[in-house]
Amino acid sequence: MTTHFSFLVGRRRDALVAMTALGLAVQPVSSQAQAGPPPSGAPAGPLPTGGIPLPPGATGGPPPGVPLGPVLTPAQKLVADLPPPGPGALPPRPPLPADSVMPSSDPRDLQGTWVNNLPLQFRSQNDMYGAPAPYTMEGAKIIARRVKSLKDGKPFTNASAICRPPGPQWQRDLNFPFLIVQAKDHIEFLFEEYHGRWIISLDPQGTSLPSQKQYMGRSTGHWDGGTLIVETSDFKQAIWLDVDGTPLSTKGRLIQRIRKVGVDGQVPFLEVVTTIIDPTYYTGPWSIVRTFGWVPHQAVFAEYNCEEQVGDPSVPVDGGLVPEPLD
Repeated sequence: MTTHFSFLVGRRRDALVAMTALGLAVQPVSSQAQAGPPPSGAPAGPLPTGGIPLPPGATGGPPPGVPLGPVLTPAQKLVADLPPPGPGALPPRPPLPADSVMPSSDPRDLQGTWVNNLPLQFRSQNDMYGAPAPYTMEGAKIIARRVKSLKDGKPFTNASAICRPPGPQWQRDLNFPFLIVQAKDHIEFLFEEYHGRWIISLDPQGTSLPSQKQYMGRSTGHWDGGTLIVETSDFKQAIWLDVDGTPLSTKGRLIQRIRKVGVDGQVPFLEVVTTIIDPTYYTGPWSIVRTFGWVPHQAVFAEYNCEEQVGDPSVPVDGGLVPEPLD
């Protein structure tokens, strides 16, 4: 039997630059996404570091005498000096069948099956525009400790590795399909891996929210035009946002902006922009973006056996994991 560990899966994609703040659609880069040319009105100039389009005629370099790159805080420098995250990869997937049902044309109908459509990203240490994450020194020490534990061959125990829900950000990122179903007062994301569930209440007064704290937190949402805005907080325990352990404390919040994006008549994809708010580990809010391809032919989930990771008598107990020190 081949043992697999979600925290070691090398399939996280590089950060995709979403031009949400500029009013431009994100264009995924995969056969699954079936992307077309840049959106109408997008600047055609070169791309500087971070991927933000420049006006026509701009060179992309800084003016003479301007230092290259941002001035890092001591915390950001600590993170920048870590060994680089592992390269992501995208597992092969069959093309979308010609007779596949398409997503609803209603921007507020997200229902259907989706999957991460770009290589997974091991560590989210830059925001969606390429700027370094605004770590506090406490947050920088947490991620540095986790990266070192992995490098030393003694990775820390985390929720994903012991079959517990890892929180909505990591749960969505994993290269397993998820199904969205929705009703008038709530939306559910159902995941193949862990048989996970992420419940979003659209009517907190009418839809009962968990009375106790959950690993996936408590999520309430509302529509802003065609974008679903979801706030998630009250986590049962501090969570990892990715494989390497980008941290979120129990007091942290995630603001997720979820929408379907269509590019020049191609198959729409799902865009999720997540803003991380956590004064314990970050000096200010920062945002990352992920996109997900439409895969209706994967709506019937394969059986997922999380016990291949932990508890199966044919694999080492805990797979060599060690408890993380408590701060």
